[in-house]
Amino acid sequence: MFLRRSLLLVLLVLLGAGAALPWLARDWLAANSASASSSAPSGWRERIRGAWRGAESAEAAPDTLAVEETVEQTEERQPYPLAKQTRKMLAGFFGEKGDLPGAPSRPGPPSTPRSRAIVEEASRRLAPELAKRSLKCGDPLVLRLFKEEGELEIWMRPSSEPHYTLFKILRLAASAGRPGPKLREGDGQAPEGFYSVPASALRPGTKHHLGFDLGYPNELDRHLGRSGSEMMIHAGETAAGAYALSPAAMEEVYALADAALRAGQGAVPVHLFPFRLTDKRMDRVAAAGSRWTQEWANLKEGYDFFENVRLPPAVDAEAERYSFRISSDGEKEI
Repeated sequence: MFLRRSLLLVLLVLLGAGAALPWLARDWLAANSASASSSAPSGWRERIRGAWRGAESAEAAPDTLAVEETVEQTEERQPYPLAKQTRKMLAGFFGEKGDLPGAPSRPGPPSTPRSRAIVEEASRRLAPELAKRSLKCGDPLVLRLFKEEGELEIWMRPSSEPHYTLFKILRLAASAGRPGPKLREGDGQAPEGFYSVPASALRPGTKHHLGFDLGYPNELDRHLGRSGSEMMIHAGETAAGAYALSPAAMEEVYALADAALRAGQGAVPVHLFPFRLTDKRMDRVAAAGSRWTQEWANLKEGYDFFENVRLPPAVDAEAERYSFRISSDGEKEI
């Protein structure tokens, strides 16, 4: 009788654990996710969709790091009983980052012995500078490039923060063409728009020391009939592949991209602008009657989105223009 009751009790415990485990595992995985959720500030959509003329924002210095706190904080979810113990138990089974056994793994960036050595050395070189801003190699990364100013901004998201912060600004060694989009192969222009760099786009063996493919033409470019190939950000003194950085600067950008992709970022957003799309500058563009005024006004929507929210938007191609929205985890640029 005692044995029968004991077996029945064990069976009931196992059934209860089996029913609760999926919920507990889901909650544990969410708690261990590297991405932080946030809600948009009220009025951001109206701000971005509204006309850029007469907007209230003032031009900011390119190295300004202060960000006005406009994002509302969501309420913290109360942990269920024994949450800490449950997470420890699941970590013992599945690993600290919540990787379920048998789950498909994303291919890592390509590498060579030479590129691995460069990445390791650049990562060591960057570590003290990153630590001063509470950053580390592997944190999510966003790149913004300004053709006319010849600058590349590196934005990263600290693990303890929901928003991206400006890490540093690098000078371009060269860029192809003048402000204005790339239209066709061989026109001497570098692309402008919204692109993404997945792991497969890294080029450790390029003749330009190091680099990565921008993914031009993207969906909108193809819809507009634009063509071109081998559009890259790479090292060197000439912009044979669109945009060039000094070898030392490219090593840093490449190392940060490699680390972010290996840490789980699906793709690195790269925003390419003709110049800083401030309200004052766009007023001058409109007054001059540039042929690209409407296209640059569309790019400004994405520019303002990031300036206001400090998060990269999900980008879609709609009716010969870009559209922007709050991105969910894992979404990329077009």
